[in-house]
Amino acid sequence: MGKSELIKKDKKNKKIIIFFISLIIIIMSLFLFKEKDKISSLVSDTPNQKSFVFKTIQGETFEIIASPKKFKIPKLNHKIVFLKVFGWDCKYCQKEIPELIKLKKQFDGAFDILAIESQHHSKEEDIKYIKEKGINYHVIAGDDYQDFLEYLKKYHGWNEVIPLSIVIGEDGRILAFEIGAKSYTLAELLKVSLQQYKMIKQLQQNKE
Repeated sequence: MGKSELIKKDKKNKKIIIFFISLIIIIMSLFLFKEKDKISSLVSDTPNQKSFVFKTIQGETFEIIASPKKFKIPKLNHKIVFLKVFGWDCKYCQKEIPELIKLKKQFDGAFDILAIESQHHSKEEDIKYIKEKGINYHVIAGDDYQDFLEYLKKYHGWNEVIPLSIVIGEDGRILAFEIGAKSYTLAELLKVSLQQYKMIKQLQQNKE
């Protein structure tokens, strides 16, 4: 085999090698892109998770990132939260108002309340009742957020009965989902929920 033929063969081999290296790089790039896409979708696309932004009658804004197991409220991180659905004309709801005011005063800084009015009262009526009853917690006009109430029905089995009391832990975990009037007080519900929450956190720490 002549020198010129060897040079041609060497060039051909180099081209083949470069082709296969390029092909391997393309395949690896596609694989890494797909894996990255899979990871990002697993992180961000929690099944049935939805974000809701609420503006209270008092003018504050809160985001609730809702899922079947959690209600994360970024603005209220590190607080225990009562998420209430109530109505001004509901006698059981009215009975709870003084207790909610008391709990808010007693645990302010570590505890908060978001209450959604669901009996279609106007904002003017909401303002009137807030002043009359001396309410010191956040009230939201439910008519503006029907999509959230529908979410509660679809993913949490709420049957529209009020009062609805949802106790949310510091990490957004749902500690209690209580529908209707109960024989025990809200303070007792809060106490039991906190005990349960401490037990869950302790079990998690033991596993770690």
